[in-house]
Amino acid sequence: MRRVVSSATTSSNWRDNGDTMPISTRTISATSWATTSIADTVNNEGLFFNSLNPLAPITVVMLHVLMSSHLEWAHCWPQLSEYHLLIPDLPQHSRSRHVGPFSFAFAADLIAEMIRDNAHDGRAHLVGLSTGGFIAMELIRRHPDLVLSAFISNAVPVNDLWKNLNSQPKLAYLGLSVLLHSPKSILYKATGWAPELQTEELLKEIKRNNTSRLFEAGTRETGSWSREDMAEVGKKDKRIALVVGGKQDNVEGAREMGQLLRSLGSNEGKQSRAFVVKDAIHAWNLQDPVLFARAVRAWIEKMPLPQPCEPLEPLDKGSPTTSPDHTGSRLTGKSKEAPARPPRPN
Repeated sequence: MRRVVSSATTSSNWRDNGDTMPISTRTISATSWATTSIADTVNNEGLFFNSLNPLAPITVVMLHVLMSSHLEWAHCWPQLSEYHLLIPDLPQHSRSRHVGPFSFAFAADLIAEMIRDNAHDGRAHLVGLSTGGFIAMELIRRHPDLVLSAFISNAVPVNDLWKNLNSQPKLAYLGLSVLLHSPKSILYKATGWAPELQTEELLKEIKRNNTSRLFEAGTRETGSWSREDMAEVGKKDKRIALVVGGKQDNVEGAREMGQLLRSLGSNEGKQSRAFVVKDAIHAWNLQDPVLFARAVRAWIEKMPLPQPCEPLEPLDKGSPTTSPDHTGSRLTGKSKEAPARPPRPN
């Protein structure tokens, strides 16, 4: 039995224009399922989560990055009002700070319980970014019966550069702490957050969550995620989109892992694909939440992803390892060519 702890009225950012959106073979009003309040709830294990649009027939779970909170999705959830959304704070984060210790497996088990108790038909589509993406895959590995599909961004086995940068986690944590408490102009330029999406409330939560214990646990879990783990996920035969930001992340790693997932699928899993959004940063839900939500919707509804999301097809031997250019990306607002960038880790 869940316990309702509070209720809050949604902000004016909620979309309520009466427009209709084509969703696969059906047409749904943008306001068909949107509610006027957000239910703040806690499951039996004390994991905090928001439940939005509970009358909508399809449930989507959205999982945030390390050190962040459910507020990370505040600019995305109004764009997905046709879905029932479950948006938790991960263990040892924000309003789930008392739940721990942090690990991918522990988080996956708690979210599985949340899905069983709250999702329609006890199943959900998963959306996970970075740490949230790894946890989504751990959930697929441990509880595949609960998962309809997954949209996972910037969560593939890390490369040697990432391991070298994080070989001394205390120093890496110190560097992050300095960045978080630097002037906002420096912080926002370094992170790539869109100026209009910069919120004091989210930044406050990130600073509160930034503890050495949580950082080291998250770093350890991320560094230990391997190709073998990806293979186990692939064998669960779920339709998974692996999306990577072209500016800061491991594009070729995503290409390779997308091919691996597809090769191990026997039915739905054969539809797994990897994509790159060339001009996207690591946390691109805070760079272009409208595009992010459009991509999520397209994947759930088995429609082509919007134009800036380019499929990462397997490379022939001897082919260059750079992905072709986009034109007209919504992330930049103009066409341009850019030199190939070395991949950066998750």
